[in-house]
Amino acid sequence: MRKVVSLVLALMLVLSAAALADGKLVVYSPNPDEEIENFLNTYAEKYNVEVELLSMGTGDCFTRLDAEKANPQADVMFGGVELTWTNDYPDLFEEYVAANNDALPEEYQNPDGVTTYYILGGSCVMIVNDELEAELGLNITSYADLLDPALKGQIACADPTASSSSFAHLCNILLAMGDGEENPYESEKAWDYVSQLIDQLDHSLTSGSSAVYKGVANGEYVVGLSYEVGVAGFIRNGAEGVHAVYPTEGVCWTPVGSAIVKGAANMDNAKLFMDWLISDECQTIMATQTVCRGVRTDLFVPTEYMPAFDTLNLRQENSDYTSSNKQTIIDHWTELWTK
Repeated sequence: MRKVVSLVLALMLVLSAAALADGKLVVYSPNPDEEIENFLNTYAEKYNVEVELLSMGTGDCFTRLDAEKANPQADVMFGGVELTWTNDYPDLFEEYVAANNDALPEEYQNPDGVTTYYILGGSCVMIVNDELEAELGLNITSYADLLDPALKGQIACADPTASSSSFAHLCNILLAMGDGEENPYESEKAWDYVSQLIDQLDHSLTSGSSAVYKGVANGEYVVGLSYEVGVAGFIRNGAEGVHAVYPTEGVCWTPVGSAIVKGAANMDNAKLFMDWLISDECQTIMATQTVCRGVRTDLFVPTEYMPAFDTLNLRQENSDYTSSNKQTIIDHWTELWTK
């Protein structure tokens, strides 16, 4: 959990008549620098709004918003808003459906009256060390391949009880390996695979999600269970000798949202920010200038780091189930892990 860091963006712009409300927006966000630079800064410059940003982990955002709800200090939470969290904090956010919501694919439209989905995160990929894979004579393309005896103790994975990306990967594994079952998340064969995978991990987990792809690149592991944005950004930024694998059993993306804090002081600017996130302009920036996939899947542009949707075996996560039953899934993992 990251230490709370307070940043005031250096955007001391002279307010014009075009500025809305009082020309200010206070943002709490767990997002990485790339999203802040490409989306938040662009919004601030486009609408001549002074943005005050407090950067902290997702859990810290919710804890702070909950503590401040009688006297809200933030206007929006930028990123990290998912059903797994809003179900636990049902009274923190203002009801608002952003303009252009109807242009989104139905599965990514506002699900609860408060959440504006703007980005697809958590897609589960594997990162593979080219040299070590070749030395073992392997060609890793699937979850099934991870059970090869040669990979015991050679697989990097973060703790799904503490890492949101690792929990997403666990859910993706259950969905993929429970294929054909009425409820794959409760599938005996899916959980049997998880049990075998835990044995392959040799009861060793990394300290966090970034340690997975860094550990594979450093040669500490042959393969790691990671997430697309982290791996794609890592490779784009110069990592060599590794490549991403999208498991042949299937992958899915989890929509991630932003929301307006209930009682926000700068309500007009907060609404404008939600509108901006799913505007054609912002979604095109995501598609062409970042390693992020926006919720406007029709605008996505494949790159050498991120393949086209139609080249992958896509699955649809039951986010209602995984959010409502997160603790049950975690408890089942913990039971198997402690064995």
